Amino acid sequence: MINFSKLWEILSTRYPVFLQGAGITLQLAMVTVLFGSILGLIVALVRRSHIKPLQWLMNAYIAFIRGTPLLVQTLLMVYGILPSVAGLLGIKMSKLTMCNIALIINSGAYMAEIIRSGIQSIDAGQGEAAATLGLSSGQTLRFVVLPQAVKVALPAMGNEFVAIIKESSIMYAVGVYELTYEANKMASTNFFYIETMLIAAMLYFVLTYAVTTLLSMWERRMRRGDRSI
Repeated sequence: MINFSKLWEILSTRYPVFLQGAGITLQLAMVTVLFGSILGLIVALVRRSHIKPLQWLMNAYIAFIRGTPLLVQTLLMVYGILPSVAGLLGIKMSKLTMCNIALIINSGAYMAEIIRSGIQSIDAGQGEAAATLGLSSGQTLRFVVLPQAVKVALPAMGNEFVAIIKESSIMYAVGVYELTYEANKMASTNFFYIETMLIAAMLYFVLTYAVTTLLSMWERRMRRGDRSI
């Protein structure tokens, strides 16, 4: 049975902690989407190249990421690969940075597939038309194919953003002070686990709903812009 009076008490007295955790969650997601999109674009373009070893390497990367749990990937990165790399380079990495890198590597594989699908959806005739106008293959990709591919891929990229917000909750397992970690820590001291986690769930919903709404508005605006041309 949910104790709503206790839920309100927790929310009204500990909301700064929840907001801090939600801020870290949103930060993780935004950085991941930005750099994951860049990584995904690079991987998608490499897979379109004619260099077989690089194609195989990118295919193996995508297959590994899609075939293993995010938690396992994060544990490998945070407790194995990244500390070793940081030691070799003589630098220090916080757990937040390492978790962000793990999320970026994970998201990059999915973004690569999304971008590849967007590129493949563009009519090949447009590339041929661009070539007749004197555009190089690089210029065709940059000015003709990619702008349209991004529009096609935008809904799927938005879904990936929402997925990252939710999947970032896994980072509590390695001690990053994101929303789930803060809620779990609070619940372990106040012993109102359901009420505390319900507040966390509501905050996740607010974040994902806000992102989804903003992306939908952006898509509609882009469609109106296309029709006005």
